[in-house]
Amino acid sequence: MTTSRIPAAIDAIVASLTAAGLLVWDGPVVTQNFKSAVFIGYDGAEDNSDYKSVVGTQDWAALGAKRRSEKFSITCAAVALWGGTDTKTGRDMAYALLDTVGTTLRADPSLGQPPPFVAELRPSELFTEPTDNGLQCRWVFTIDVTISRV
Repeated sequence: MTTSRIPAAIDAIVASLTAAGLLVWDGPVVTQNFKSAVFIGYDGAEDNSDYKSVVGTQDWAALGAKRRSEKFSITCAAVALWGGTDTKTGRDMAYALLDTVGTTLRADPSLGQPPPFVAELRPSELFTEPTDNGLQCRWVFTIDVTISRV
């Protein structure tokens, strides 16, 4: 198995989204001192999470080429905590975070990584959850990366 570009991809995603003005957590949250945040490599669930960060594969790029293609999906979440009970407000806040992620990835799908590297957003599930401080809306999504090493 050749060296994976997963660590570099996660670093580039965190840097790009931080530069876009989002509060970004690399992995699980340590404290809940935030109103809205994007989590990279974590689904944002407080309880019963399996903490899955990345799922990926590598295949031979071509017979005899001694190069491999890599595809992986990074689990992420856009989480809105606002302390209210109005679901629409939280959903809109979470979607605004997700929209910024999508806009950032469309602006530079290579995330400054050496080619060939393409990252794209795949929205997945929206959860509205009660917390001790009001509702939380959590939009779980993946960032899918394809690297063709041909």
